[in-house]
Amino acid sequence: MERETAKHVWISELLSGSPLQQPDEASTIILPNGTTAGRVRIYATAVSTEELIIDDGTGSILVRTFEKPFNVQIGDFVLVIGRPRIYNEQCYILGEIVKKTDIKWLKIKEKTNPKEQDPIAIIKALDKGEGADYNEIAEKIGEDKITHLLAIGEAFETRPGKIKILE
Repeated sequence: MERETAKHVWISELLSGSPLQQPDEASTIILPNGTTAGRVRIYATAVSTEELIIDDGTGSILVRTFEKPFNVQIGDFVLVIGRPRIYNEQCYILGEIVKKTDIKWLKIKEKTNPKEQDPIAIIKALDKGEGADYNEIAEKIGEDKITHLLAIGEAFETRPGKIKILE
């Protein structure tokens, strides 16, 4: 089994995402943009160190580990790589790597990370009035995003193979 690449996410995306539990697989979170995240990378500031709580300006989240304590102080800018988990309806990160870093890394990450296109805008652009073709949408944004939009009620099928955005 290959190790999943850690995706750069904002804490607010994790907190507003929905869990995806599949048998025989690690739990993942479906993010609001429709992508899935099994491992995440977050740049944030430590706001509590008794239980490590980090804040990236969009929200705060608990970071847990079962091996060793974190060597960070309140106010330190940290890089956290870990797996998002949900326990008792509370989202937290099972930390694999937690280390102090320079805040400049966040600015570099923002410049090098290409912006993802909005899946709703893509579907609207492909829609000629009776709905956009499922296969065309899947090529542009992926089937997992289509499934997510259908599940949360943002999109619906007008007929088999045609997807339309709820307006």
